[in-house]
Amino acid sequence: MPKRLFLTAIVGCLAAMGCSDVDSNPNKGNMTLGAVQMKVENGKTTKAQILEWFGAPNVATKDKDGEVWNYTRQGNSNQIRSSSVGVWFLLGAGDTGKSSSRSGSYSFDLLLRFDKADIVQDHKVLQTAF
Repeated sequence: MPKRLFLTAIVGCLAAMGCSDVDSNPNKGNMTLGAVQMKVENGKTTKAQILEWFGAPNVATKDKDGEVWNYTRQGNSNQIRSSSVGVWFLLGAGDTGKSSSRSGSYSFDLLLRFDKADIVQDHKVLQTAF
């Protein structure tokens, strides 16, 4: 029985590792150029909406005109992603899951300037793939 429990724990851990890009805040995964273009509107979008859509910023600064928020997402996409079914391959039972491989690194920055009424006055997206 302890051997079965050990294997169950390993399978659970490996399955969780396969989903490791899912953050505890599900909105962070929605930060793409398309999402920003569709949702953020200068002069209309509120700070509360930004928090709801993208979560807390990485950096927030204040000046006499308002506040600036910076969101940064970066990483290395030299990862092999596979479905949790593919975990069985690692245990020697055969590969039944789909996998894909990508290479390169990326950086995504979203800069937002809010006025004193917490409305987006200006925003900019900087996206780099290398």
